[in-house]
Amino acid sequence: MKKKRFRELDALRGLAAIMIVLFHYTMSRNEAHFGFKLGVTGVDLFFMISGFVILLSLEHTKKSGQFIINRISRLYPTYWTCVTITFTLLVLHGIYKMDFNRVSIVQYLGNMTMFQFYLKIPNLDGPYWTMIVEMLFYIFMVLLFHFKWLIHLDKIGVLLTILIVAMVYFPVHDVWVSRVLYGVPLLQFWPLFFSGILFYKIMANRTHLTKYYGMIILCLVSQIALFDFFGQSRFFINFWEYAIMLILYFSIFSLFVHGKLKFIIRKPLLFLGKISFALYLIHQKLSMWFVIPILNNRLNMNFWMASAIALICSIGLATCITYLIEVRYSKKMKNKLYVIFNKQH
Repeated sequence: MKKKRFRELDALRGLAAIMIVLFHYTMSRNEAHFGFKLGVTGVDLFFMISGFVILLSLEHTKKSGQFIINRISRLYPTYWTCVTITFTLLVLHGIYKMDFNRVSIVQYLGNMTMFQFYLKIPNLDGPYWTMIVEMLFYIFMVLLFHFKWLIHLDKIGVLLTILIVAMVYFPVHDVWVSRVLYGVPLLQFWPLFFSGILFYKIMANRTHLTKYYGMIILCLVSQIALFDFFGQSRFFINFWEYAIMLILYFSIFSLFVHGKLKFIIRKPLLFLGKISFALYLIHQKLSMWFVIPILNNRLNMNFWMASAIALICSIGLATCITYLIEVRYSKKMKNKLYVIFNKQH
C-alpha cells in the first residue's frame, strides 16, 4: 500500500487529545458526569491509531534501524521538551511552597529516558504512563520485522490476545500472571493495538474481510473483558460505558477503512491532531497544578472560565512545542542519526 497521510487519523488524534484534556480538567469534579469522564477512553483510541500507523510505517521500511531512527526522532524531541518544561514548573512550584522534596533531578533524568517504569521512578506527569506501553509496542513490532516474522503477525496476534484473556480469567499461578501482565504493560492493551493492525490490513488489501473482522471482534470482546483488571478507565467509568465507547471507536475505524469517515476532516480537528502529541504530554500538570488553581483561588474565576483559559494556554504551548521543536528538530535528529547509522553499515 502506497504510504500516504490519512487526514482522518489526524482528525481522530485531535479528537482523542481534546477528550483526554477535558477528562483531566473535570475528573475530580461533578462536571465529569456531563460526559467528560468518557474522555478517559481517548487513550484507547490513540492505541488503535498506533497499531494502524505502525504497520503502515514498517511496510515502507527497509531496515529495522531505519524504523528505530524514525521513532526516536519523531518522539523524543517533543517528549524531552515537555518533560523539561514540566520539571521546571514543578521546581518553581517547590521553591514557592518551600517544599524541595516535590521533585528531584533523578526523577527528571529518569523520565527523560521514557523507560522510567522499569527504573522504578515515578512519572513527572500523569500522561507519561502510556509512553512505556507505546515503546514496548514499537520494540515488539521491530523485533517481528527484524526477524521477518511479520508474515505470521495474524497468528501471533490472535494467540497473544487469547493467551492474555486466559491468563486473567484462568490463572495458573496468580503471582506469576500478575508479574507478567503488570511487568509488560503492553499486554494489558494488546487487543487495541492489534485491532489497529487488522484495520490497516483491511484497508490495504480489501480481501479476507470475514477473517479480519472476526479477529477484530475478538479484539473488541477481549479488551472489554479486560476492563475490570487494567487501565485507568475502570476508576472513572463503568463497564457498560467503556464497552459502548470501544464499540464506537471500532465502528469509527470501520467507517474509516471503507472511506466513510471523510466528514470528520475539519480544520480545527486537523490542527489539534497536528499538535496532539505535545498537547497530550503538556496539559495536565500545567493546567491542574498551575493555571486553573491560580485562576480559581487567586482571581475567583469560575471553573469553566478557568478551564477555557487553561485549554487555550495548553494549546498555545503545544503549538509552540510542535512547530518550534518537533517540526524543526525531529528532522535534524533524524538526519544526524541516519548519518551515524549509514557509517556503521
